[in-house]
Amino acid sequence: MMIRGLALVVAIAAIVIGAAVVAPSASEAVVITSVTVTVGGQTWCDTGGSCSADHKIWNLGGGVNLNPGQSLILTQNAGTPSGSTFNFDTSEGFLVGTTPSPCNTAAGHTCTTTITINGTVIAGGNDILANNNLDPGGNDHNEAANYAAYGSTAAFSVFTGYADNIHTNPCADTTGTVAGNCQPDPFAASANDTFIGNGAPTPAGFPTQTNPNHCPTTGATCFDAGVIRIIASQVSVPEPSSLLLLGVGIMSLAAWGRSRKA
Repeated sequence: MMIRGLALVVAIAAIVIGAAVVAPSASEAVVITSVTVTVGGQTWCDTGGSCSADHKIWNLGGGVNLNPGQSLILTQNAGTPSGSTFNFDTSEGFLVGTTPSPCNTAAGHTCTTTITINGTVIAGGNDILANNNLDPGGNDHNEAANYAAYGSTAAFSVFTGYADNIHTNPCADTTGTVAGNCQPDPFAASANDTFIGNGAPTPAGFPTQTNPNHCPTTGATCFDAGVIRIIASQVSVPEPSSLLLLGVGIMSLAAWGRSRKA
């Protein structure tokens, strides 16, 4: 009886200790090594990707390390490759074999969006990068949109938005943390963000801006581009040793129960 009692004590102790230390360990960082985005008939990617040379616009430098809660923001990157300007104007996606035309279902051109990160196609999705397939084209229509959830994996979550401070209508991002500033928030780099993107000069002859928060007629501060925000998840994983200890305790308790019935 003493041996059985001791076995019970050991089993319970293992369960208690295992449960106490099975608390999640610190989350691990995620490294973003590749990003490919297709909207309509156009595909953009990082500089190490397989899209066309003129659409390799983000240099990830061998991989961007994101600790839990940190984010990578990707948008128009004027000047990469050399001479490019509004090189992530995703709502101007076009079908292969046709001339460029805006993503607009009413005009018979519905664009679909596919985002692939680290070789994984992100499930779910929304049409923000295609301006919700409502882009009529022209100099007036403003495409700015705040972030909305696009999809996620166990390692990160993906949000999409639109930055547009060049089209002459008032900024279309009318809700969110900061409304009416023509960009999703946060947009530029902060302590928790890695930002890859650059403004472009106003095209020659473009109409003068009269609405607030638009880019001036001089200077390379204009954006007309989709925005992708990748946020590292804050999901923790239990230590394997803690799980083992908990399992041993449970199995020991089961064995003690069987021996008691014998």
